[in-house]
Amino acid sequence: MKMKLLFILFAFIGFFCTPISSWAKDEIGLKVVVIHATRDPGGVDSSLKRIQSALKDSFGNYKSFKPLAKADIRLSKNDKSPKLQLPNGQTASFRYDGKDGKSHKLHLSIPKSKVNVDLRSPLKRPFFQAGMRYREGILILALVLMP
Repeated sequence: MKMKLLFILFAFIGFFCTPISSWAKDEIGLKVVVIHATRDPGGVDSSLKRIQSALKDSFGNYKSFKPLAKADIRLSKNDKSPKLQLPNGQTASFRYDGKDGKSHKLHLSIPKSKVNVDLRSPLKRPFFQAGMRYREGILILALVLMP
C-alpha cells in the first residue's frame, strides 16, 4: 500500500511540477498579416505602424500598404500544415520544422504562385514573404513567430 501511495505521489509531482514550456516545446504561434501593397499614393495604414519602417525599407517601390486579413495560427512540429486562404484565391500552408539555435524553422508553400520556401526567424521579429500579384499590386505576408 505504501509503495502505491509513493508511486502516486511521485507521478503527481512529476506531472504537475513539469514546466508547461517543456510540454509545448514543439509548438509555436504564428501571427500573419496579409498586406496589399501598391505603387499608388496612400501611405501605410495606421494599424501597421509597428512595422512601417520595415515595410518602407523592404518594399521601397510601393507607396500604399493596407492590411487585408489577419490570422493567429498554432503550429506543431510534425503536424498537418495549417492553411490560410489568401485574398487572391490561393492557399498558403505553413509547417513548423523546429528550432535551430535561437532561430525557428518554418516552411511556407503557396503552390499556385510557385512559392515553396524554408524560412528561419527568431521569436517576435517580423519577417516578410511577398511577390504574389493582386489588384495592381502585390500581397505581402508579414509573419511573426510567437512563443
